[in-house]
Amino acid sequence: MGMPLPVLSLGLTAISTVAGVAGAQQTASANAAAANYQAQVARNNAIVSEQNAEYATQVGETQVQAKQQQTAQMIGTIRASAGAAGVDPNFGSPVRLQSSTADVGELDAETIRNNAARQAYGFRVQGTDFTAQAQLDSMQAQNALTAGNLQSFSSIVGGAGAFAEKWNKFYGSNGSNGSVYLPGV
Repeated sequence: MGMPLPVLSLGLTAISTVAGVAGAQQTASANAAAANYQAQVARNNAIVSEQNAEYATQVGETQVQAKQQQTAQMIGTIRASAGAAGVDPNFGSPVRLQSSTADVGELDAETIRNNAARQAYGFRVQGTDFTAQAQLDSMQAQNALTAGNLQSFSSIVGGAGAFAEKWNKFYGSNGSNGSVYLPGV
């Protein structure tokens, strides 16, 4: 003998409610996992940006040292050339030439240092953006879990309402119409 329609309908309503709750929780979990993954990617990118900033600073300082050595060599060449020509390198034109070479060399070194600092700053700003994105993604993950819980609660309330409505439809307000199928009874 088959199951009576009222019992089948009530059972399907209960199953539908359970499935709705499970689906809401599964969706929330998947959305939270995706947002947490994105947050971790953003945190990793922030770390890489800071490493790039440090690297840019180090490269800039290395280039500054190279420029300073080049400038010192140029001044040495000026002094040697003046001496070889029989001119005192500590007076007159050789001194002015050495001074202007030193000034230009220092200006070049400062330009290199400033460019490296600007590049490092850009990487740090990028890192800050990644950190902010990680925070947003983490909040999105938390919100997904909260939304899943709310959706689950909504499914339970909706399922309970549908179950009660069907119960009243089939069994009336006293809970029995005499046609309930109970296996083994």
